[in-house]
Amino acid sequence: MKKLIVFICLLSLISCKNDNNYQLYAKTTLDTLQDWYSVETGLYETTSWWNAANALTSIIDYSKITGSKDYLHVIDNSFEKCKEFEVEMPDPNNNWICKNFINDYYDDEGWWILAWIKAYELTKNEKYLKMARITFSDMALGWDNICGGGIYWKKPNIGKSAVQNELFLLAAIRLHQKGERQVLGKSYMDWALITYSWFISSGMINEKYLIENGLDKNCKLNKGNFHTYNQGIILSGLVEFYKVKNDKSFLDLAHKIANATLTNLIYENGVLKDPKEPNLNGDASQFKGIFMRNLGFLYSISPKKEYKEFILKNANSIWSNARNKKTNEIGVVWNRSPLKADASRQSSALDAFNAAMIVTK
Repeated sequence: MKKLIVFICLLSLISCKNDNNYQLYAKTTLDTLQDWYSVETGLYETTSWWNAANALTSIIDYSKITGSKDYLHVIDNSFEKCKEFEVEMPDPNNNWICKNFINDYYDDEGWWILAWIKAYELTKNEKYLKMARITFSDMALGWDNICGGGIYWKKPNIGKSAVQNELFLLAAIRLHQKGERQVLGKSYMDWALITYSWFISSGMINEKYLIENGLDKNCKLNKGNFHTYNQGIILSGLVEFYKVKNDKSFLDLAHKIANATLTNLIYENGVLKDPKEPNLNGDASQFKGIFMRNLGFLYSISPKKEYKEFILKNANSIWSNARNKKTNEIGVVWNRSPLKADASRQSSALDAFNAAMIVTK
């Protein structure tokens, strides 16, 4: 009996040690990410506008998971500096002011809306929720009945694809959970439901449960163009629908999409792969982290052993293989040494470590 008790205690210590390892990995990665942070602009050098929203989201998630208050000033600084931001153009005479996180791209707006919803959940500061609602009201203007519905990618009325519609759906249902309001004659839940219905009918979820990237100008499906972040955002939307409606069919679909990713968008050793890597630009280098963030959220509501194993495999591979051991900078391919580092790649890795903390709690 004594030997059994000692063995159990040792297992407990090992488990705690592993949990602490992932928090150490996340903290180290986050602090390295902040080397690219500009206090003056509230953004990140080496990457762009929407990427900053995702970097902040990963910091907000870290803060929530760990209970840390060390980065609240970063979140607040970016909010204050960027809520009225001068966008620099090649000709300075063409510079323009971006207000309330509203710009020419509806998907950009979606990322910021989700960031500020999470900032509100973390801090309970109403200014974040108020801003999320303001930006959402503009994003809703991107909906029309061309192609049967859906939000456009870019103003004015350019492209209907998966990412902005997944973001709009998720933002709508999360705002619904914060209190129902009317936006352009529809409630948040109305917007979430019609977007979900349109998304399902669009054919963008293919027969393998991989998310196709979007529709062409003739409303026909562009087949065979997959990105890991499209596989991820929808997972959280489906989870939120399940939480609101208590309908397990939403979880069933989420699991099918997650399993399709774990089966098809991987290297032979099971590490996540965005299909076009390593040739990813500063936008796409953030895609895998977004998938991991949303897979971690799915696990938190509907845990499956294979998700935990997948998340930890990737987190361990990032730390062991994709990290520069001297600088702690992390590359885009998670099973080999980094060739390039930037804030986009770094925040993507932070998302993976956040997910690892979730599945080991």
